[in-house]
Amino acid sequence: MKTKFKTKLIDYGIILIFAIIASIPLLNQDFNIYGDDGIQHIARLMGTTQSIEKEQIIPVIMSNFCNGFGYSWNIFYSPLTAFLPLIFSIFTNSFELILKLFIILVAFLSGISMYEFVNKISKNRYAGLMSAMVYVFAPYRLTDTYLRVAISELTSFIFLPIVFHGMYNIFNSEERSVKKSLLLTLGAAGFIITQSVIAMYTAIFCLIYLLINIKELKNKQVLKMLGINIILILLLTSFHTVPLLEHKVTTDYEVFKPGRMERTDSLIQNKLDPLELIYTAPNHFCFEIGLVSIIGLVLTILAHKKVEKSTKKFYWFALVSGIVCVIMSLNFFPFEKLPAILKMLQFTFRLLEFSSFFFAVFAGINYALVIKNFKIRDILVLCAVTILLLMPAYNNCVGFGKIWSEDKLWPAVEVNENTGRVHAGCATFEYLPSKAYNNIDYIKTRENKVYILSGEANIRNEVKNGTNMVFNVSEVEENTVLELPYIYYLGYNIEVRIDGQITKLEEFESDNGFVAINLGNITEGEIIVKYTGTTLMQISYIVSIVTFLGLVICLIVITVKNHINHKNIKSDNIDNL
Repeated sequence: MKTKFKTKLIDYGIILIFAIIASIPLLNQDFNIYGDDGIQHIARLMGTTQSIEKEQIIPVIMSNFCNGFGYSWNIFYSPLTAFLPLIFSIFTNSFELILKLFIILVAFLSGISMYEFVNKISKNRYAGLMSAMVYVFAPYRLTDTYLRVAISELTSFIFLPIVFHGMYNIFNSEERSVKKSLLLTLGAAGFIITQSVIAMYTAIFCLIYLLINIKELKNKQVLKMLGINIILILLLTSFHTVPLLEHKVTTDYEVFKPGRMERTDSLIQNKLDPLELIYTAPNHFCFEIGLVSIIGLVLTILAHKKVEKSTKKFYWFALVSGIVCVIMSLNFFPFEKLPAILKMLQFTFRLLEFSSFFFAVFAGINYALVIKNFKIRDILVLCAVTILLLMPAYNNCVGFGKIWSEDKLWPAVEVNENTGRVHAGCATFEYLPSKAYNNIDYIKTRENKVYILSGEANIRNEVKNGTNMVFNVSEVEENTVLELPYIYYLGYNIEVRIDGQITKLEEFESDNGFVAINLGNITEGEIIVKYTGTTLMQISYIVSIVTFLGLVICLIVITVKNHINHKNIKSDNIDNL
């Protein structure tokens, strides 16, 4: 047991070295981490921090964004990358450094999840290490890291191996157990709260893998494990999916409009030329497959006969799936003719994340089977070759010379007459209510105070602090409508205090896309505004937390029980001797 632990520790250390080497350009202070999506992720981290500091019960509204009217990323955009990087705020106040440290952590965890998966299916630690190396240095990861700074997509690399590790455990009789199957829950839940579009495609691949193993569904234990995992996934992710669905069915938001997130013209323009799979032009995204991976695929000719029977289904599934993903990303494939939901992928080159995963699995297994006495030294040699071959791509991908700085983004960039299609902090304003988006000039010129839309009232003593606000009204005409200085998102709790009595007021969306209230027959009182989330949102958070804690407790109980049983069996064996 100690030897096994020591071996695992050594392997994890090697993977950490791979992750650090792959992340070396990040260590340069002049690296432009604000490139492409990077500026949005840093602004989002800042906004989430401000929400927490303002003591939002459910920190989803960036109260300083959109000229202080509030803008929500965390209701609509997968939340893991808004919160998890903030663990590094224990060590630093720099959001640039927080994001860089998180990227290194993601590279390390991606390597670990790949290592554990391939080590399991191949029963060969060196195959696992080789796959981890190829995965960490996958050329498409360079584009996600250094050019697109696509943090959510980058983070999803962690969960691909975990999802299929769980699927493998369910359909492989040697590994089949409820505890081992829960890797599917961990991977799928992680995916949903990280990159929902990639998660949808992963679900499609899982369905195909399930169909390949359709005969196993005759086993009641398999059906039971699939059912348990599906229920747990839904419960664990409800804190994100429930508010998302609640907003979708109640209000028109830009993000849900047809053609808003999937743009066929952009999709067609960004299809890949086959040459891009082997060569990266200067100042261009890197879409190479990688020579080491290509050789690993060619080795299939020699390796496929040596693959263990328990591994063969996934082995061939990975090969075909990886090749199909590459083909679908190319300029001759009619991707634009696919159903609209599949075009939510936005860019066909995103499929290279899947081919990077499948080819890394293949490379690790094939090299280990073909090279005689395959050991760490061989992996290190292949790692050196990989790095040397990637150096031109690194030179093309990595941008230096920062234009932005944290000081310019804090507390938030103003929306004004100079704001173009893309804004630092609000992206393309896709998470605005459609009424607010279509009336964006109103946001640019509106004062940060309560407006009277109809009727009459005397408003005084306005005090606004983030999503909290207090003000007094008097001399109110019946059915006076007030518009509050908050963009409309569900979950604002608005109350009026009159002579110590508190009455709740219902919010609704004004024609400008802002929160509005009708005072009805109220003539005077103190209005108190807080963002607490809707009742359904609060319930979903409780459900997710309780499910998570329950799952942890169950796993601890199962682990302890298995340990006791193992000791008893060992003791019985000794007694029999």
